[in-house]
Amino acid sequence: MNFIRTSLYSGVSTAISILVRLISNKIIAVYLGTNGIFLLGQLKDFLRLSNVFSGFGIENGIIKYTSEFQKSEGELRKILSTSFKVHIFFSLIFCILILIFRNTIAEYLLVDFDSTFYFLILSISVISFSIHTLLMSIINGIKKIKLYVTINIVSVVISAILMITLVLKYAIIGALYALIINQIITLLVTLFLFYIYKPFNFNLLFSNFNINYFKKLSGFSIMAITGPTCLIISTFIVRYYLSDKFDTNFAGSWEAMWRISAIYLLFLISTFKFYLIPTFSKLNSENLKKEVFKIWKVVIPIIIVITAGVYLLRDIIITVLLSNEFFLINEIIFLHLLGDIIKINCWVLGNILISKADTKAFVFFQIEWSVIFVILSYFLINAYGFWGVSLAYFITYVIHFSLLNFHLRKLLWIK
Repeated sequence: MNFIRTSLYSGVSTAISILVRLISNKIIAVYLGTNGIFLLGQLKDFLRLSNVFSGFGIENGIIKYTSEFQKSEGELRKILSTSFKVHIFFSLIFCILILIFRNTIAEYLLVDFDSTFYFLILSISVISFSIHTLLMSIINGIKKIKLYVTINIVSVVISAILMITLVLKYAIIGALYALIINQIITLLVTLFLFYIYKPFNFNLLFSNFNINYFKKLSGFSIMAITGPTCLIISTFIVRYYLSDKFDTNFAGSWEAMWRISAIYLLFLISTFKFYLIPTFSKLNSENLKKEVFKIWKVVIPIIIVITAGVYLLRDIIITVLLSNEFFLINEIIFLHLLGDIIKINCWVLGNILISKADTKAFVFFQIEWSVIFVILSYFLINAYGFWGVSLAYFITYVIHFSLLNFHLRKLLWIK
């Protein structure tokens, strides 16, 4: 399945997801405002981190090895059974830690209601989403794209309905509950559609644990855990610095800018998930170089057109997607969009490192991005005010892209 064909499959899911996000983001923005967006950003960061640790960060390894061995049932059985046991074990451990440290986590999330019941539901949602992520990684690896798309569409629609309903009825409390309940609903949707379509033999999940594949998968865990951890810590620091330096209106507006980026980048991100790692894993150096440049020829014009459209229609987008309370975004949107153009191309190169299990390089580049972004944000915000955070974002990606190209110079640029 080539890149363009995969893009068309994911485009259907993405179009529906974008429409649903537009509606739900509008309602959240109007009813919760910049402060509500700020608080939801905190919880989303925590859930992302929980989901990575609960699956031990092996999803990219599952995609790689199921793609390579999908025609060998013996090897596939070892991979899937080992992956299943890893997900169950680490999700249970992480849930226990969540319950033990629930009061500390509540302070971090700024949750000011009785947290015991909430964190019990959160723990269940973490286990649920861990199993969902495992199953989605498997069908990604064996390229059951239509099923992947169907699960995404149904989950997104149901989750949005629940989020909107709870926000309208219970405001910020409803939104916080909706985020965690949606993770449980997502697993139920996945299991129901798996029961109907039967994409693979479920008995493969219940074989013996294989220590050799655990070691191979563990190499991916370092990469998967490092990436989100570095991103979450760096954005947490910058978000709180904006809140401290100015107020939550600025921090919430910056968070909303990230949400706008997430919506228009969703199409390419979805395609990358389906295509890059399974494809890159199978290619030798010469064919990989050709594939990267072929992808760039498609991606670069698309992202330039999209970001140009977002910039030209920025006032309409802010009004329709958010509310007039978020017009501070106008100060940062131009450089943020330029940064996104470079960002999407960095992701292509980053997936080379993942597909080839180049752990040391991947970890270095994740830490490099985070450190540079935090340092530049501190100095440039002090020098230029709120606009400085977008300048830091843009410069960070220029440096990041340059360093990635230098590291991969033998593959991409030297004959």
